This record gives sequence, C-alpha cells and structure tokens, in this order.
Amino acid sequence: MRRLVAGAMAALGMAMSAPATGAAARPLVVILAQAEGTEVTDLFTPYAILAESGAVDVRVVAASRRPARLTSGVAWVTPQMTFAELASSRPDGPDVVIVPALAREDDPALLAWLRAQAKGGARIMSVCNGGRVLAATGLLDGRQAAVHWFSVAGMARAHPKVTWRRDARWVEDGPFISTTGISASAPATLNLLRELSGEATMQATAQRLGLPPPQARHDGTAYRLSLRHMTTVAGNVVATWGHQDVAVPLTPGFDEIAFATTIDGWSRTFRSKAWATGPAVVTSRHGLTVRRARTPPAAFDRRIALPARDPMVATFQAIRGAYGDRTARFVATQFEHPWAVGGRAAFSGG
Repeated sequence: MRRLVAGAMAALGMAMSAPATGAAARPLVVILAQAEGTEVTDLFTPYAILAESGAVDVRVVAASRRPARLTSGVAWVTPQMTFAELASSRPDGPDVVIVPALAREDDPALLAWLRAQAKGGARIMSVCNGGRVLAATGLLDGRQAAVHWFSVAGMARAHPKVTWRRDARWVEDGPFISTTGISASAPATLNLLRELSGEATMQATAQRLGLPPPQARHDGTAYRLSLRHMTTVAGNVVATWGHQDVAVPLTPGFDEIAFATTIDGWSRTFRSKAWATGPAVVTSRHGLTVRRARTPPAAFDRRIALPARDPMVATFQAIRGAYGDRTARFVATQFEHPWAVGGRAAFSGG
C-alpha cells in the first residue's frame, strides 16, 4: 500500500510540491556501502542524482557507521545510517535498495539483509558488479539480469539459473533492476527516478546535472579485453615505471559525480595514481561526509580540475589529451561506456 500511494503521488505530480509535513511520504532509496570497499562511481552517481531531484529521500546505509573505503583507496565515505537505525526509523523498510560493486560480495549477513528487504517489498537495483552481490542472494535465479561485461562469462558459470543479457544498459525483471558497467549508473538511476517521481522530475534533474535522458539500448558484446588493451597497459607501466601522481580536488561542496568519475578514470590508466587533495574531511554538495584516506605527496605530475558538465566523457577526453587515445579508450572500456567503441553519448548508452 505504501508504494501504491507513493506511485500515485508521483503520477499526479505531487512529489515536488508536497508540504514539509508530507516529506515522509516520499520514496526512500538506500544505497549500500561496505567498509572493506565500495565502488565510488557506483555509489556517488545514484546518490547525487536522487538527492538532486528533491523528489525522493536517499541515504547511504551500511552495517555500521564505520567509514567505507571507496575504490582506489583515495577517500572514505561515512554511512548516513546503519541497518539497525534504518529498521528502527522505517519499520516497513525502504522502497528501493541500490547495490554498488562491493569488496565482500559473499558477506552472509549482507546477503541475508538483502533477502529480507526483498521479502519486505523493496525493489533492488544493482549497479555494475553489484550484480555479483545480488546474484549471490539467489534472488535473480530464474530471472534476466545484467552485469559488467568482464564478469558475464564467470557469472554465467556461477549462476546458470540467471539469464545474463548484454543488449541493454539496465534490465528490469520484476522488482529487480541490474545494470551493465560503471557508466550505466547514471542512465539506470535516471530511469529509476522517472519511475518513482515522473518524467518531468527526471528530465529537470538530468538537465541540472548536465546528463542526457536515459536510453537503454546497448551492445555489451562490443567490449572485451583485447591484445591492444594489454599492450597499452604494458606500455603505460613501462613508460612511467608504475605511475604519475595526479591531484584531484576534494573540497567542501564538491560535485559527487564529477569527483567520482575523475578519481575512477585516472586511477584506471595504469599510468597514473589519483590522489584526493584538500581538507582532511569535507561535506559534498548533497551532504556526504568524505575524508581523504591518506596524505598526498608534496608534488604532483598533474592537477585535474573537476569537469562542470558531462564528467565521464570529459574525463576520457582529458586522459586522451594526457596519455593518448588508446589509454583513454581502455579506461572507457573499463567503464563499459560507448565512448570506448566510438559512441558519442555521454551517460545514456545511446
């Protein structure tokens, strides 16, 4: 009944205009974080989009308040709510749970918690290799799903009861949504926002963030680890004897999507090590508490400004300017982004 009421409000265009006293009626979306490791773009992109919309409540949740390490190890994010606090404040559970790629994919307590949320009526959306976590629950058995291109073959062997698709940026089957690679985090979240709060809210949010409308079409078979990629990696490692130090600003009010994609991209070149620079602890544009995980070096080979719009493509283009087209396309391949194979779309996958 709770979800029917929320859906009806969205359809009537009431979500944005409801008075403060009705804020609790807004859909609640929680995004998982794990202390041992959470993919930064998988987490920050959905959070930023949903928080920017103003039409849903979004919280980062974890088993404890222990800061969660973000991939590449340059920063940690503090969960906004524990599982216990969520259960206390919202006994009927969240409307949606988003599962990023996590370091401990087979954590029994986490898998049991996800099964309980699904049993309670929550929709669950996995992002990229968060699909490995969702598949481990058994909830995808007998259903269609998507996962990062590099994981498809292994997941087909490990979870043969799941039909793994490569022809869409995101796949919906019943209450479950799953995406392909990292770059699908934005279009899939925008589509989720459209379902929760309507087309107008989705379009306005995408426009404010500089993101194109979501499109599901995709050819996952175009992405592979080629000999060209492997020789690019080898050449990059030899060229710099491991890395160049790249500074990425972590400042108060920082743009979550721009920071995540910049850190993520430059950390995947095999030629650079990205470092977060700035205050030790900062608050992001939409209220996340983030701290630097380590002391950066005294000098840097490059300093990268966060892009104002279209941050993922802007990151690929900046890497191409620094290290050449082959390295940039290798990074885009890791993101499973159409830019890697000549596509022009930014986040839309079309």
